[in-house]
Amino acid sequence: MTRPYTPMLGKAASSGLVMVLVALAVRLAALSSFQAYHIPSDQGHYAFGGEMGRIARSIVTGGGFGSPYDGRTGPSAIVGPVYPYLLAGVFKVFGTYTGASAWAILGLNSLFSALTCLPIRALARQTFGRDVGAVAGWTWVVFPYAIYWPLRWAWDTSLSALLFATVLLVAVRLAGSVRVRDWIAFGFLGALAVLVNTTMLAVVVIVIGWLAHQCHRRAERWARLAAAAFVAIALGLTPWLVRNYFAFGHFVLRSNLGLELYQGNYHQRTGLRDASLDPAYNKTEMAEYKAMGELPYMAEKQRQTLDFIRERPGTFAWLSFRRMIYFWTGTAEIVVPGRLLESLAFYTLVSVLAFTGLFLARGRATGYVALFATVLMIYPLPYYFTHPDSRFRHLMEPELVMLAAYAAASSVAVLWRTRRREDPQGRHFGDYEQAREVG
Repeated sequence: MTRPYTPMLGKAASSGLVMVLVALAVRLAALSSFQAYHIPSDQGHYAFGGEMGRIARSIVTGGGFGSPYDGRTGPSAIVGPVYPYLLAGVFKVFGTYTGASAWAILGLNSLFSALTCLPIRALARQTFGRDVGAVAGWTWVVFPYAIYWPLRWAWDTSLSALLFATVLLVAVRLAGSVRVRDWIAFGFLGALAVLVNTTMLAVVVIVIGWLAHQCHRRAERWARLAAAAFVAIALGLTPWLVRNYFAFGHFVLRSNLGLELYQGNYHQRTGLRDASLDPAYNKTEMAEYKAMGELPYMAEKQRQTLDFIRERPGTFAWLSFRRMIYFWTGTAEIVVPGRLLESLAFYTLVSVLAFTGLFLARGRATGYVALFATVLMIYPLPYYFTHPDSRFRHLMEPELVMLAAYAAASSVAVLWRTRRREDPQGRHFGDYEQAREVG
């Protein structure tokens, strides 16, 4: 099969290793150039990692997994366990809240972001062909948000995006498998993703449902395969759930839903997060958090929010609609003014291209389109009811980049087809169309 433009760029252009190395070099260069490793000292360096940093400090100093704000406040389940322990390991080696620790953890974030080129490239190749894989991979190399977030925040954002792309890739490759061990392996991968970021649970469940449907369509037994995957997920999550049971007296996956609802639904009501309601910045809220303990405090915030929703259901519906628009188009209130990385035009363009790619793919990769569309519909739902943030959307940015790359490649195909009509001797344009049809 003739490959139209990948050979013109050379074999290195389609190499995943080259993509990763270039992406890592770009991110580390940005880390050094912008001196992102300088940690603000106000509020005891809280701006570096927020609750993640506080929990990591508590782990290193012997307080265990807890104290996400100021002082020793006991156990916490406000975030998943993986990234705080990773950050604690960095603190243990390089010092707590030191410049060396900042460089190390942001460097790791940059590595996670660079490695994301691999599943994006492979997923695009699997679903849309080799050329789209190359375009998607290189797009991620220079994608502004994929450079910005690893350096902006000591959080699980980049690691979660890597796992998000990996989960989708493994799902696509697992679609034809009826081996129980494959589904069990996927279940443990899903458990890891959830322990990094609990919002990944929805994605993992969607994927298992889609895989089961693929088996059902082929008239194969799917119930035992899906059960094996769910058992593996349960086993993977059990240590964290048991720990939380002993810490709180309840099986808790993550505790902060009440606070997230509370910060996004209030009487001044813009639909966005009011950071002044966070215990980290509000002394009254912090005193209440300390006095009540984490789970009762979160339950109280949820009760207050539900009272607000019952009193003003129309307002809540309107705020939720606004948050949905914000999630896909951005807003001046959640982006950084004056920065191209966070500009509304670019933010919206990514969404438009991604949905265009999804629409164009409906006749080419029908089975996969159902999976991709379901993820795009279901994953953002919690943020429509709480509050949106470009950091939250970054987890699914690998899928958006892949779909946008397909939209761009399809546009190129149309242009080349037009050129071919104008120049019948241009055989290479026809070669591209043939390659695209064969995939």
